Amino acid sequence: MVRIGARDRAAVIAARAAGRLTRATGRAGTSLPGLVAGRLSPGIVGRLASTLGPVTLVSGTNGKTTTALTISGILEATGHAVVSNPSGANLGQAIATTIVARAGLRPGSGVTRDHAVLEVDEAALPALMDQVPVAVLLLTNLFRDQLDRFGETDRIVRLWRAMLDRHPDVPVVFCADDPRVAALVRGRPNAHGYGFADRPSSGTSGTAVTTDVTTCPVCAARLLTSWVSIGHLGAYRCSVCDFARPTPEVSVGVAQDRGLAGQTLVFGLPGGRTLEAPVSLIGTANAYNAAGALAVALTLGVDAQAAARALSDAVPAFARWESLEMAGRRVVLSLVKNPASLDEVTRSGSVAHVDGVLFCMNDQHADGRDVSWYWDVDPTALVPGRRIAISGTRGPDLLLRLRYQLVRRPEDGIEGLIGLFERPIDGLDALVRAVPEGGSVLVVSTYTALLGVRAALVKRGLVPAMPT
Repeated sequence: MVRIGARDRAAVIAARAAGRLTRATGRAGTSLPGLVAGRLSPGIVGRLASTLGPVTLVSGTNGKTTTALTISGILEATGHAVVSNPSGANLGQAIATTIVARAGLRPGSGVTRDHAVLEVDEAALPALMDQVPVAVLLLTNLFRDQLDRFGETDRIVRLWRAMLDRHPDVPVVFCADDPRVAALVRGRPNAHGYGFADRPSSGTSGTAVTTDVTTCPVCAARLLTSWVSIGHLGAYRCSVCDFARPTPEVSVGVAQDRGLAGQTLVFGLPGGRTLEAPVSLIGTANAYNAAGALAVALTLGVDAQAAARALSDAVPAFARWESLEMAGRRVVLSLVKNPASLDEVTRSGSVAHVDGVLFCMNDQHADGRDVSWYWDVDPTALVPGRRIAISGTRGPDLLLRLRYQLVRRPEDGIEGLIGLFERPIDGLDALVRAVPEGGSVLVVSTYTALLGVRAALVKRGLVPAMPT
């Protein structure tokens, strides 16, 4: 039992006062409370985390927010209270703010909550692992992302390998379809893989984007793939050594794809059992997210049938295939932040019933200053037969990207393009007017542009405010 001392209580009181101040000045969501608590009482995050009950950390390039939200939903549906960071604020000080805001402070208090589920930035994960008692660690995948901040993914691999070596007893749930993640946990007795049972219908025998992984992460020989689902995720084996994709303990397949309305997933479980769950989560990436959430739930001892029932109630995280109605049209918000996510949104959106597409491209710090990654993907499948609008600070660059592939002569325009807009919300308004009533609009956007669109929609009462 961890006891919270007077210094920790004073630090938390000061931090919470700082949080009230930031909200009063319109800066809600900052990491100031966590910073204040850490400065006043070093090591407080680990001590407070020990009052939260079993802690699950979720990290990786893509899928963190939705997977963490889905795990929390399963636990809550099965009778557990959950502490989480649903806003997606996942750096160290932001997570400290979450823990400070929700940890128990009664004198001599012990466990005050049933579970904590925290999404963690890939680079911030090792430091948090060294502070917090972790019950389960979920590693989703590793893709190239924000190269100006992270560098190549090899850097994250090195950080994670050293982290896992320091914590050999922590159970790890991992995506078996990612060769680099699978290599990191190879030989670890408490590692539980999840992945597709077989090539998904949207999968290919090659790769749709410039692949991140071409060599064996164990011996550096050529890596062979029989199919891929997203980016380099798929079935693989080394051409020289015995490294190969491990058989997933929890497998997933798509029994029915309902486009923008969701899909029905079928899961293979240990012992040969199968479960089916209709979900409102869209696309191959969300099938992975659901499988990872189910694998974590089983590792935490949740009944499989109850977990599957809870999956049926799972909803997309904010702005991750989030749907709303606007002037009699359906608008779906999707986040893209790297080649793999843009490729996945392109594939899912191109086969769905969509009348208009709004591309929003920004290059602010939270997006990554270098947005040249969209040249690694072919997003033009979203264009034919649809009304198109482009916006954001890097909108002209994306327009150039589309023109290179779609336009034969310099004097020609892109068919269906209604305009280039400085403000994404203006582009959305114009596109909604341009598509027929009862139609649908897909928003394909980087992070900060999507936050701006969503903030405007919140002011209009069309979507709820972001979780805090």
